[in-house]
Amino acid sequence: MQALFNYTTLSTRLEKTTRTLFVTLNRPDWKNAFRLEMLFELESLLAWCTTKVEINTILIDSSSSIFSTGLELDSLSSMSAQQLDKMNTKLQKIIFSMMQLPQTVIIDLGNGSETLGSEFTLGADIRIASEDTQVSFNHCRYGLVPAAGGMSMLTTLVAPVFARSWVLSGNIVEADTLIQSGFLRETYNKTNRSEVIEKMLTQISKIAPIQRIQAKLGLFESLRSQFENGIIMDRKVAKASMVSEDWRNKRSEETHTEFMPAKSMSYAVKLSLIKNDESPTLEH
Repeated sequence: MQALFNYTTLSTRLEKTTRTLFVTLNRPDWKNAFRLEMLFELESLLAWCTTKVEINTILIDSSSSIFSTGLELDSLSSMSAQQLDKMNTKLQKIIFSMMQLPQTVIIDLGNGSETLGSEFTLGADIRIASEDTQVSFNHCRYGLVPAAGGMSMLTTLVAPVFARSWVLSGNIVEADTLIQSGFLRETYNKTNRSEVIEKMLTQISKIAPIQRIQAKLGLFESLRSQFENGIIMDRKVAKASMVSEDWRNKRSEETHTEFMPAKSMSYAVKLSLIKNDESPTLEH
C-alpha cells in the first residue's frame, strides 16, 4: 500500500490492486470525535478525490474500535452556539459532497458511533459494521438536534418510522435493526472483517467505472431537491433549538441534567432576540 498525505487527524493509504483509498480517522485518545481541524482535513481530501476518477472506492474507518463519538463530549459545555453551528454546517457540506464523489464510498462503523459520528456515515454509499455495533443519533440527550443531516438525510436512507424512533428516543440501535432498516449492508465478526472488506472492494473494482460513476450521479440527482430543501430545514431547526443553550449543562450520559422546560421556550426566544439586537439602547 502506498501512503498519501500528512494529515494530523487522518491516516491515508492507497491500495493499487482494487484502486481503493483507505482513510482512517486517527484521534483515538478522543474516540475519534470530530473537531474543526478534522473536518477541514476531510474536506480537503474529498476535494482532491473529485478529480481522481481512477480511484474506484474510498473506505473510511477508525483507529479505535468505535468509529466516532462525534462530539467531544468532555468539552461540549464550553462550546458556543457559533462553534456548534460552524461544525454542523461544515459536516453537512462534507456529507453532501460524499454523495456526489465519483468513487463508491464505504464506511466501516466498527463497534458503533453516536451524535455527529452517526450523521457523518449518512454520506456513505455503503455502510458496514461489526456484528456488535451500537449506533445512536442521541443529540437530543445532549441538548442538541441532529442538524448535519440526521433529520433530513436520514429519512431518505431509512423509512421514517426508523428515523423518528432513533432520533426522538436517542436509544442505541443494534446491528439487527440497522440491517433490517437498510442502514447497514453487512456485518462482520472478529475474524472475518478483512475478508468481508476485500470481497466488497474486489467486486466494485470489476464494475465498469464510467457506468458506476454515472449510476451514482443518477441516484443522487433523483434526491437532490429533497436534500437541498432538507439542508435549509435542518439549519432553521438547529438555530431555533440552540436558544436554550441546554448543551452547556450536559456533562455525561450518566448525569441527570435539568434542561430548559418546554414551556420556557417563548421566553428564551425573546431573550435571544434581545441578545442579538445591536441597538445601543439595549446596552444599559
